[in-house]
Amino acid sequence: MDTEGQAGPSLTPGRLGEILAALGGRIEDTDQVVELLQKAVDLAHDIIPGADSCGVTIDFDGSTYTATYTDLLTLKVDRHQYDAGAGPCLQASRTGESVVVDCTDRDDRWPDFTDAARAEGILSVLASPIRTLDGVIGSFNLYGLRDHAFDDIDTDVLEGITTTVGRAIGEHTRYSDAASAVRALREAMEQRAPIEQARGIMMAMDGVDAEAAFAALSDEAQRRGLRVRDVAAEFVQRTSTGRNDPDDRSE
Repeated sequence: MDTEGQAGPSLTPGRLGEILAALGGRIEDTDQVVELLQKAVDLAHDIIPGADSCGVTIDFDGSTYTATYTDLLTLKVDRHQYDAGAGPCLQASRTGESVVVDCTDRDDRWPDFTDAARAEGILSVLASPIRTLDGVIGSFNLYGLRDHAFDDIDTDVLEGITTTVGRAIGEHTRYSDAASAVRALREAMEQRAPIEQARGIMMAMDGVDAEAAFAALSDEAQRRGLRVRDVAAEFVQRTSTGRNDPDDRSE
């Protein structure tokens, strides 16, 4: 990846459309929402050259937290904003408008934040709101280690990602209120361990990649009408007791 250029020269509109189509898809449960968000932050990190750290902030109904992220630096920069109750990611979420900040200059809107960001090595920020059928529920945040890392093309690319993510989440939550969906999302994040354990076992046993392992767990969950984390926990239990056939579904 060319870290000096922006997304535009190597990422055509057609290719971006293909990537976003692959990112979207039918969401059956909240565990799949978390997976979608993680795929989205990894995607942004890969295709937007200035995006050294990426994350998704959920900011809705009095609840503010980081749902998925690429690294611990993301969490640190997010925390500066959450503690202050202000910053570009919260601004994007609460106004519904994308925000670009160059931290090399002291921003009069958030002088304490830009000072804190520079102390963490972050010189550029791009935040875009995530809209669902119930409105904006948070923001998608990119942090760059160099100044002026983001331009209008990067903003357009990120808004394409957030639109795809928001549509998928909105379709999943259309039968429940947004506040309940946000609470369920946090619960899914906190109970992610069985999924990661099962995925690791399947990758080692079957030689599949992480995406294929999660897809297998999701298919089984849908077939049996269970949550992905419950299927994953059963699989981990089976393998830990020597019943290591992933196709054993006798329960």
